[in-house]
Amino acid sequence: MFPARREVLRQKSGTLAQTPLPLLLHALLVEERSATLELRLRNLEKRVFFEGGAPTGCESNLLHETLGRSLVEKGKLTDAQHHSALAESAAAGKSLQGWLLEKQLVSPFELFKHLQATLGRSLLDAFRWTDATWKLAPPEDLDAPVRINPLQLIYTGCQQLPVSALGEQLTTPATTVFGLLPDAPAVHDELKLSPKETRLLQAIKRKATLAELSAVPGLSADDVHRRLYALRLLEFIDTVDAIAAMPVRSRPTPVPQQLEPVATPAAQGLPFLDDDAPSQNLLVSEFLSFRTKDAFELLGVDVDTQGVALQRAFLAKSSALVPARFKSVDARARAESLQLAYAKAFGALSETETWQQHRARRAARDSKTPQALRQKAAVEAVKIRTDLLDAQSQFDEGRRRLAAGNAASALEHFQFALDIEPRGQFLAWHAWTRYQLEPGNAAACLEQLARACEQTPACEEANVWRGDLAMVLGRASEAEGAYRQAVKLAPKNAKYVESVQRAVKAGRGM
Repeated sequence: MFPARREVLRQKSGTLAQTPLPLLLHALLVEERSATLELRLRNLEKRVFFEGGAPTGCESNLLHETLGRSLVEKGKLTDAQHHSALAESAAAGKSLQGWLLEKQLVSPFELFKHLQATLGRSLLDAFRWTDATWKLAPPEDLDAPVRINPLQLIYTGCQQLPVSALGEQLTTPATTVFGLLPDAPAVHDELKLSPKETRLLQAIKRKATLAELSAVPGLSADDVHRRLYALRLLEFIDTVDAIAAMPVRSRPTPVPQQLEPVATPAAQGLPFLDDDAPSQNLLVSEFLSFRTKDAFELLGVDVDTQGVALQRAFLAKSSALVPARFKSVDARARAESLQLAYAKAFGALSETETWQQHRARRAARDSKTPQALRQKAAVEAVKIRTDLLDAQSQFDEGRRRLAAGNAASALEHFQFALDIEPRGQFLAWHAWTRYQLEPGNAAACLEQLARACEQTPACEEANVWRGDLAMVLGRASEAEGAYRQAVKLAPKNAKYVESVQRAVKAGRGM
């Protein structure tokens, strides 16, 4: 069903229509590639960074995907605080993230959660870009404290794919039987599934036909197709015929090992630190910044610290965030990363030769002109304010151009707004403007308006235009329903009431 992963990555560029994004992401994951994936959809751009096959960051030219703007939208910062932080961080030659932590405008734990959510949202948004082009570029050396679970990302992203992108999955006969791959790991260990998805998986375990799977309560046929596509791509399931044709894999039987019980804080009478807010904030604050620090900064010492003082600093750092004191797997992993970083820093500064090397690097870093750093940061801040795309501004510009009689240019801006954010209102204006330019495509434009009404039932103009186009196409019943919805939204508008009456008469053949 899917091309070989090595064949996918042998290409360096292409289109997502030919090589779907889920396929690309899975190939990068299995091959454990570190790379930069560049995506372009008309005037939209994203650059996704991978380390060992896992997404660690995403840059885009979309305003709502910047850290500051998304913090404002979530109510974590006011507009005034955002603009002030941008200006101050630029003047100090620091990143906005570092400045927010330093000034304690956002708690470290809140900032970390927000970074994770923003990255996840940015990546999931790319699954809509089925018409985009892609290019693989060399990896970039980034300070990336955030990781996204690639399997969950692919599975969740597949639920946003248009049905037309599912390819062969749509032509699978209803009598096809699906089952779990014998060598696959337990799905529940790798993915978070909803109750209805769990029912679907249970049916697959029993070797159910596609028709039986499509009857699982709570999931439409399209929902089932999307989930089967994702589970097959991730190599959890396949058709029983395909499974039977696979070569038998001989795996050695694992020998059970008797492991020494690991002492936990609970067993020692110590509380876990997961619910202690200061400890969580300390952990995340250290984790967000440790990759940007040198050995001296990691241990919190000056360049002349040696001997017992250095040892005390190391012990103080490492004892504050002992991995075993955290119950959460993610928190423990972050604490382990910090412990390794502290140990490496202590080892480096304990040896005279490497200590001198670190002193020389620090001196070289400090010799850089602060003014040059401030100028560079100021340029980036200006770029952030002027270069990024905003859906609402693109939509407003489209309306201005339409009012000025430039429908072709207006249509382009409505498309830009849709690319950035697929709102029902944007889709309605795009469909109506497209109809004015292409009257012969009235049926396709009516279908767009129907989708707009589905997405945003409270969009007044979408319902009115849907009614108008339905009347043009002789669909009086559909027109009547759309006009009645418009009346509900604006009961005092006499024109809408008249439109309902006109549609009723047309339906009666009067």
